[in-house]
Amino acid sequence: MNELPQDFLAVLRLPVRQEADLDAQQTFFGQPEFQAFHADVGQGWDSDDVLRASAALLPGLHPHRAALLTLFCGALVEDGADPHLMFDAALQLMGRVLASLAPYCATEPMEVEEGDEGEKGGRQDEEELAAWQAANAALEALAPPARFEVDALRAAVDLLVPPLMAMAMRDVRNHRALLADRELLAHLDAMYANDSLPFEDLHYLHGAASLSYEDELVVLLPTSRSGMIVRAHAVNNNFHAFSLLQDLMETHAQQLGIRQPPRTRGDDEGSDTAAFLWLQAPAFSNGELVNALAWSWGEGALRDNARRQGRPVLVALETTEKPGRSWNGFNHGLHAEQNPHVSLVRFLATDEVAAYLA
Repeated sequence: MNELPQDFLAVLRLPVRQEADLDAQQTFFGQPEFQAFHADVGQGWDSDDVLRASAALLPGLHPHRAALLTLFCGALVEDGADPHLMFDAALQLMGRVLASLAPYCATEPMEVEEGDEGEKGGRQDEEELAAWQAANAALEALAPPARFEVDALRAAVDLLVPPLMAMAMRDVRNHRALLADRELLAHLDAMYANDSLPFEDLHYLHGAASLSYEDELVVLLPTSRSGMIVRAHAVNNNFHAFSLLQDLMETHAQQLGIRQPPRTRGDDEGSDTAAFLWLQAPAFSNGELVNALAWSWGEGALRDNARRQGRPVLVALETTEKPGRSWNGFNHGLHAEQNPHVSLVRFLATDEVAAYLA
């Protein structure tokens, strides 16, 4: 594997010890060593080779400089380089940085009015308060060099988000790797909206972790004893899935035996209304509705719905006896390359529908 130019490597390996060493994007990418190397990418250097060489470098660089290098590589991905080549190394870098910053991150507890909290709620409030106080105490106890390092790592997190998003949105293998890193996901959940050491862009990566890709999503219509297998790509959550599926179902209403008229859509594409009572598989047993409250919760991830025969199942029940469900703001794309959509794989035979409802 080729090594990056020595003068460019020398810039990447400069120490990061004080504010002046924290190159902003414009400063870093404006350096002559970078400009010369950038000009050579596509000429003497192949973009994919740059990503391979950069991935090997990340563990040995200061995280802030590693993040700047990753940001550059993310731009190459946006220009057509292979999004899979560097993702694992960049994800591991993000994981290391978040783990280092976790002791300083906590959510400020909300004030609870006297008499409103139950016993369990009170304990939870005390836990949140203790975590908040501990995080702030840890920050206050840092000597100036250590506090500078924390700030440098925080800046690195926000630099890493755009290239990770560029890579994750272009290759489903990268999204699977993101979901497989349970420790990183736990840090994302705890830190993306924290108040003691807030981040500007980490919420985007947290949103990406909520997306679902399903090659075989089962959609059942018990009223007509019909159904279909659907491929779902980059769906935000169940509300988003309902909207996409209802569009697809209206397209195939005749084949599915849907009796009700198409729903009325407003001007805002981000809002919609449930045309069916959307349930999970345990709502039915032996072909009969046994639990009308086994809803598919709108804010939940599509992949988290109950499965039968190894596939996630959504039940779309045609009924006038359903609560009104509407949503707004859940259907907008998270990233330009997300391309959320559902597509029909095949219709289910009647006996297949019965088996799923058994």
